[in-house]
Amino acid sequence: MPRPLTPRETDILRYKAQGRTDHDIGAALRITESAVRSTVRRAVRALGARTLDQAIQIANQLRPNTAPDQPHSSS
Repeated sequence: MPRPLTPRETDILRYKAQGRTDHDIGAALRITESAVRSTVRRAVRALGARTLDQAIQIANQLRPNTAPDQPHSSS
């Protein structure tokens, strides 16, 4: 069974589902592109997925009420 995603993993998957680049995500979250890529890899592994697309599908199935549409605001 997949482990729950961290809030950061969830946010990054949401951005990825929107088609955002690692550069754009990093700028929005004030982290490096490398941090974005490593977080994506952790999220994919955490969900037991083989690809990013598969991870997004699994995340949507696990939490349909928080589908990857809008990242959490960091207010």
